[in-house]
Amino acid sequence: MIQSLKLKLKSGAPVVAINIGGNNADVIESLKKFGADLAFIDCERTGIGLDVATHLIMACRAAGLACVVRSWSRKPEVIVQYLDRQADGVVIPHVDTAQEAQNLVKLMHYACSGKVENKLLIVQIETPEAVKNIESMASVKGVDVFLIGPNDLSYEMTGKRGLISPPVEEAIAKVAQVLRHQGIPFGMPCKRADFKKFRALGANFIYYPLEWVIEDGMSAALDVFRAP
Repeated sequence: MIQSLKLKLKSGAPVVAINIGGNNADVIESLKKFGADLAFIDCERTGIGLDVATHLIMACRAAGLACVVRSWSRKPEVIVQYLDRQADGVVIPHVDTAQEAQNLVKLMHYACSGKVENKLLIVQIETPEAVKNIESMASVKGVDVFLIGPNDLSYEMTGKRGLISPPVEEAIAKVAQVLRHQGIPFGMPCKRADFKKFRALGANFIYYPLEWVIEDGMSAALDVFRAP
């Protein structure tokens, strides 16, 4: 399952990862049925812990949907717990240097007992330091995807989340240029209205929270229900 997903990422085809938003095992089967590539289990920005994450990983396995867990910490002892519970990969926030990325690659090899090719390592680019170091970070072999965090990057650069000012856009463009040139899959949150811009950057890993899925569905339904 992960091998085919890695091939899809390398081919440049869009890969859709849905952040399921907490303890929402009931949505996993529907996500698989309707075409999601990956369930994104979020232990950083939601209230779930290891026990719930384990339950969600098991639900993904039952549905045949690959899953990654976003860790709340970069501590090896925390990350290994998700991998021990058979997550298909991990997402590590706030990775700022090539050395930090290399340490994560080494940890994956340690935790996965020689089967690291069947796991995804996704690192997040969320600070000006990471942007500055992106060329050296891109040279680290073993990182499968770089996930740009525009909201945190905006906060670090402007003091406000969600303010995609010209300097923030320039930082995102720099990261995209380096990764595109190196042929490394990358992505960021992408609403439907921004998809053409997203693809023009060379991105193909689409991070899409469940809230947006509901927003899209409700908007389409209400357009019909309220039509004259």
